[in-house]
Amino acid sequence: MPIHPFSISKRVSERKKFIAKLQVDDQVLFYQEEKQEAVLDFYENLLGTAEEREYTIDLDAIGVQQHDLSTLDCPFSEEVWATIKGMPLDKAPGPDGFTGRFYKTCWNIIKGDIMLALEAIQRGHVFKFKLLNTAFITLLPKDFRPISLIHSFAKLVTKVMANRLVPLLPTLVPSNQSAFV
Repeated sequence: MPIHPFSISKRVSERKKFIAKLQVDDQVLFYQEEKQEAVLDFYENLLGTAEEREYTIDLDAIGVQQHDLSTLDCPFSEEVWATIKGMPLDKAPGPDGFTGRFYKTCWNIIKGDIMLALEAIQRGHVFKFKLLNTAFITLLPKDFRPISLIHSFAKLVTKVMANRLVPLLPTLVPSNQSAFV
């Protein structure tokens, strides 16, 4: 765990789970906007930003084995319902507040909309997906450890796609390298 350049006030309201003040270097921050900016700056500096690569690797030139991955492009089907059935009922709701119980209970009502959204993503119409693919980083009140709250739909999409990839992994990753996956 990285060493934080700020210290958090010991006085945390149990009722509101609120950080009263935040000390960054020699400055004490009391206003919410200042505290948010300090935490955001810290994690942006810690995680960095993505940069464009100058060079790419020509996999054909180095003889990397080609694999048939066409099954990854198949239209979504009943695998979505199978994924929903495997979701925990009340674990980790995201910013939208939905859990596995919602998807299981309301599947007959929401199935059409969910399948349309998945089809749009598969066709590459993801320009508004960023609204559902955002995450909130928050500090757990117990030990001020950061966690990320992800929208349930984004979790569903990634889980369906991961389930498609699982059967192909033994052919993509040699057994002597599986520890690095």
